[in-house]
Order: sequence, then structure tokens, then C-alpha cells
Amino acid sequence: MILDAMADALGGRAALAATTTETVTATGVRRHPGWGKVPSEPELVAEFAYTQTVDVVAPRYRLELEADTKLVPTKLRYTEIGNGSVGYVDGIDFMFDPRPASTAIPSWRVAARQRHIDLTSVPRLATKLLDPAADVMIDGSTVTLRETGRPPVRVVLDDDSRPARLEIIEEHSPHGDALVEVRFDDYRPVGALVLPHHVVITVDGLVVHDETRTVELDREADFRVPDDAVVDASAAQSAYANYATEWLMNYVLAGVRFYFDLQTTPTDPEPVDVAPGVKIVLGPSHNVLVVEMDDHVVAVDAPLYDEYTRAALAQVKRAFPGKPLRKVIGTHFHYDHIGGIREFVADGGVQVIVGEPSVRYFRDLLNSPHTVDPDRLAGHPVETEVIGVKDSLELPTADGGVMRILRIKTDHTEDGLVVHLSKPGLLFESDLWNPTPVMPAPNSGRGRLAVQLYDGIKELGLDVQTIVSGHSGTDGHTLAHSAPLGFLKTAAGY
Repeated sequence: MILDAMADALGGRAALAATTTETVTATGVRRHPGWGKVPSEPELVAEFAYTQTVDVVAPRYRLELEADTKLVPTKLRYTEIGNGSVGYVDGIDFMFDPRPASTAIPSWRVAARQRHIDLTSVPRLATKLLDPAADVMIDGSTVTLRETGRPPVRVVLDDDSRPARLEIIEEHSPHGDALVEVRFDDYRPVGALVLPHHVVITVDGLVVHDETRTVELDREADFRVPDDAVVDASAAQSAYANYATEWLMNYVLAGVRFYFDLQTTPTDPEPVDVAPGVKIVLGPSHNVLVVEMDDHVVAVDAPLYDEYTRAALAQVKRAFPGKPLRKVIGTHFHYDHIGGIREFVADGGVQVIVGEPSVRYFRDLLNSPHTVDPDRLAGHPVETEVIGVKDSLELPTADGGVMRILRIKTDHTEDGLVVHLSKPGLLFESDLWNPTPVMPAPNSGRGRLAVQLYDGIKELGLDVQTIVSGHSGTDGHTLAHSAPLGFLKTAAGY
């Protein structure tokens, strides 16, 4: 039987059954396929080193990790413990606020980590496959493991009957179905077992994770968490952690605390006035600008993922009663800013406007299959026109002014757009600079990106009084979604 051959190749059923824990010490890199300058080149987001001990049978782990993040250079250093659905973190795990914290972590965060371990620990995988109660289907040298609430895992064995790779279809917003492969090689003896010392993870063929490890068995570990370390998750959040695991791991290893805490609603119950004919939907981490036109509205950015976007879209529709959404502008292709774009176009009759280099990319994602977590567009497909901006595009606004959609050159992406509104002298951008409620320190914020944004405004000859952003900024006490141009000038070092 193929499972017997696999067990023998790994050291035998008795040796596997006698193994209590697996301790992995690894170094490696994580890349994010949703970031970078172009969609086809995942961006390096972290170089990491960790030691992790996992219970081979029970869902328990203890992780000690250090990482150098790249988006915002930060030294992460923390211990994370998960026991069942309960977890705790002690140390620095957030690149945007690198202060030590000792706190419970949400149960969906623990669930995502547990699932990641299940996909990368061969002893834990083998234990699941060899369980007489497991739902396993065998087809030649491929074994498929089915677990309730999780996408099926296809285990492909090599010529020596050892796991060579796992294949899973996950939900990766906004693309939908994504082929995740976990590849194992460099098998070596570890005590009575034979285990891989190199693990690579790909998403749709792009390498996102590459680690070299050493392995030790049966090391004792303290899996205890404080008695009060319970943070519940909604059913949707827990489900998302299990069918979008590697999508979430892109963020946690980048130091972004698991995709902005799986937000579900904007922070304010209604859109906030910015200027006459201009409102903003404020989120815990991402904002949507809404601009009134003669007979419709235009939204700028469609952030995050379907559940959040549905709530944000409801505010967009209420912003200017009687005027439907007819255009949505993507400032750039990064998933956190356009992850909900399929939801924004699902009612039909909505054009998508993006930087010219990303037109094909947006057409593909608007037509991609969504079978793991079907969205509204998957259930009722609509034709959506994607318009590319080569240099600039002008549209008349309801106040008699002009909306100018402009390409801007920065190191962030090749398709970057900013939106300028002539009457209020307002410029909306995402990721280049986050406004502050008070004058920032010179040479602060997003560094070179703030400089490039300010230089771009001057080179384009734009009359800008106010910067409004897709992210709110803070002085540590107060949040601000807009700031005078002078604040940006100071942050840029001028």
C-alpha cells in the first residue's frame, strides 16, 4: 500500500508513532506576490530566522522568530505560542509599530499558523495521513487528504515514496483560486526518521518562501499560554484563515499582523466629508475616496477583500444619493488596495481605470475562477471594461472642476496613479505618504517615496493644497487621512 511505502521511506510507522515533537531551526526569505513593482515579480518582504517546536499530534507550537522586514525596515523579534485555538505573542511582531508587546492573539491567527505548520511539517503530515480515521483518497503516487473546513491537500510522492510536494487550491484575494505548492527536498536522517531540510512554497508558480532548515526530534517545549489569552474570531475569519493560509502568511512574515486584522467594516458608519462633492470611506487601515460627478460617482481604490469591501461599497453607494458608482480607479496593483475590486464591479456597468502597465493584469483577475470562496462576480459574471492610463486622463466633476488621473513615477510600482481634483486643490495617493495630524519631522514617513511624490506634484505643475491618502497617518495619538501639502514637503526634507 502506498501509505505503508511512505511510512517506511520516512523511517517506519513505529518511529513516526514514537515521535512527539519536531523542532525546526531555519533561515530563509519570504516574498509577497501582491507587492513589488510589477505583478510578475514578488517583492522580498523579509529575511527570517526561527526555531519552532511543534507537537506532531496535537495542534500546539512554540515559535521564536527574528526577521528583517523590507517594506518598512524593522527588526522583528518575538515568541509566539499556539495551543489549540488560543495563542499569545511576546515581543516585536509589527513593522509599523516596533514596540514590544505581550498580548493574546486572535484565534484565527493561531488557526492560520497551525495550518501553515500542517503544510510544512512532514511528521505532522504523515501522522494525519496514517490516522485510520483520516479521509484519504489514493490515486497512483498521489494521496489526497480531506479535512473539514480546509481545502483538500494533494500529496505527491517521489520515486522513493517520500512527500515531494503538496498541492492546494487556496483563496488569494482578489485573484481567487491560487495553486499553492509546498516542495520538500534534501531529505536526511534525523534520529530514527528521514526528513526534508529544504522547503519551498510557490503560488501560481512564483516562489514566495524558501527556507533551509535543521531538524531535531522529541525536544521538550513549553506550550502553555496565559489563562486570559483568548481572543475570539468570527466564523468568517476562522474560515478565511484555513482557506487563505499562505496568503495570510505573506503578511505575518512581512510584519503586518495577518492582513490588517481581517477587518470587516469601516471605522465610521458613514463616509466623511473631505470637500464639496468629495467624501472618504475610512477604514481601520485603508480608505476609499468617493468623488461626485454629474450623474454618477467615482471611487478611488477598492481595498482588502470581499467582506470588508461589501461594507465599504455600501458607504460608497450612500455617499451621494441617487448617483450610482460607475468608475473605480486603482492607484496601483497591490492587493491590499484593490483586493475588493471584483466586489466593486459586481453590480455591472462599472469601468475600471488603472495604470496602463497593469491593464492585462486587471482583466485577468476580473475573469479569474473563484471556487474556494465564490464571490458575487463568480456567481453572476459581468463584462467589465478596463481602461489604461498612459500619461493622464481627465474627467469633469460635479463642481465644475476636473478630475485628473495621472501616472506618477516612483519606486513603489510601475503602474502608480494619483488623482487630482482641481476645484478643492486636492490630491489622493496611496502608499507614497501617510498624512500626519501635526507637522512631521523632516525626512520622515515613507522616505524616498515622499520625495518622489512631492517632486512629481511639482513636475506635473499641479495646484495642490491638500494631500488625502489611502492610509491614515498618526502622531501616535490622533489619526489623519489628510494634511496640507506643506506637511508632505517637510516630510520629504524640503
